[in-house]
Amino acid sequence: MIKIILLLIVFLIYVSVNQREGLRNYNPITMNNRVYGVNTIKNDPNNIYTLLTTPGSELYDEKYTKMKKSDIILDMQYFNNASYNIFQLTQI
Repeated sequence: MIKIILLLIVFLIYVSVNQREGLRNYNPITMNNRVYGVNTIKNDPNNIYTLLTTPGSELYDEKYTKMKKSDIILDMQYFNNASYNIFQLTQI
């Protein structure tokens, strides 16, 4: 009986941890056509990758041209996800 209860507790902990992990909301928060967070929207001229790799842009840095686009976008999506979660916690 005790083994079953312990197994159930471990299972519930596993489920609760997995629900909080990963990218739930990887797009930035948008309100009134304004983007709050990092713009990771595909084919948008203000996409973060475009801004980081275009010479003359305020955010341009040569080191980003040597990085994979998918890595930069994924990092920014995680940033948006964390920002979204913090935003949701402040609304409670």
